[in-house]
Amino acid sequence: MFSKEQIIYNSKFIVGEELSFFTNNRAFLYGDSIFETLRINNRDILFFEEHLQRLVDGMRVLKYKIPDIFTKRKKVLYEQIIQLLNRNKIFKSSRIRINVYRKTGGFYTPETNEVDYVISAKNITDDNYVLNVKGLHLGIFEDVKKPINVFSQFKTANSLIYVLAGVHKKEYNFDDCLILNTENFVIEAISANVFLVKNGKLFYPPITDACINGIMRFVIINIAKLNKIECVERSISKKDLLLADEIFLTNSISGIQWVVAYKNKRYFKKMSNFLISELNK
Repeated sequence: MFSKEQIIYNSKFIVGEELSFFTNNRAFLYGDSIFETLRINNRDILFFEEHLQRLVDGMRVLKYKIPDIFTKRKKVLYEQIIQLLNRNKIFKSSRIRINVYRKTGGFYTPETNEVDYVISAKNITDDNYVLNVKGLHLGIFEDVKKPINVFSQFKTANSLIYVLAGVHKKEYNFDDCLILNTENFVIEAISANVFLVKNGKLFYPPITDACINGIMRFVIINIAKLNKIECVERSISKKDLLLADEIFLTNSISGIQWVVAYKNKRYFKKMSNFLISELNK
């Protein structure tokens, strides 16, 4: 019955192929869109409230009219996402993406602040967070620097810096690339926040440096503090990368990924091993 992938479009279940985006779609024309990516483990939507709050905060910044399904009726949204998994025969872990964009109309100046939204689901192989066996080799993308502004902490459709960093990664055969802000500080990777470990202390850039306000970033910091690990939020320089004992990346889908190399420097994974074990608890 459900042989084709289904999605949620404005609370309706439809086959994904039935959704047409016309050339006047504002996400296509102007990048007038915001999104959130969530992980589900065995029908449990991880950090659902935190993801939804960040999405709502971003919609407020973009002056969207926020549908009740994201605030007063978020239990309904949770249930609809579980139904989506059932319709797509996804019974274990999965990746959910919520895209919200302003309705069609107008040029740069929109005719309305009402929104449409689309929710899709994809399988994930592992039922828990698993640390990568092979450490990542990192590069740095320096052609374009990320500006510090009110949009920096959210995931918007204006993702060209990440796309170009991905192109750079492929060109130079890196596993991931770090991104710099306009002050030349290291702020994040292509789709992850970045952490450094030095002498048992955990270092990470502040949100005010223009990194994404990652949900997993927040979770890992809390886990570290609960385990009496000293946490230091400060700007990270390129020199700091070479002085670190350990580097790891975090996001809601992969959890933690440890880094083995940047330039000629090699790193450990002791803290990464410990934190991912605590995360899975």
